[in-house]
Amino acid sequence: MNGKIEHIINPWVLTVNFENETITVEKRNWFFFGKDKNIVSFRFIRNIQIDEHLFGGDISIKVMGSSMISGYYFPKRKLKKIKNLIIEYNQTKKHSIIFS
Repeated sequence: MNGKIEHIINPWVLTVNFENETITVEKRNWFFFGKDKNIVSFRFIRNIQIDEHLFGGDISIKVMGSSMISGYYFPKRKLKKIKNLIIEYNQTKKHSIIFS
């Protein structure tokens, strides 16, 4: 954590769905009535960047074109696990690489 109380009460959520080949980054909005979600299909992802800090890290996903989605203040263990799962999944696709 970065020490900001708003991220403890209202954390970012990162979900990887290998069946549908999507990554979802979401956060409950400040009114707590809904969620702001960014859903990206694997085939549109060009780059995944993980920026580790002393406590936790951030993830930025560059999507085809000029857009980027980001999530902040994740535990390092979760980011490493997601990175390894994505790399392993990509290696199972012998004839078509999902991530470039």
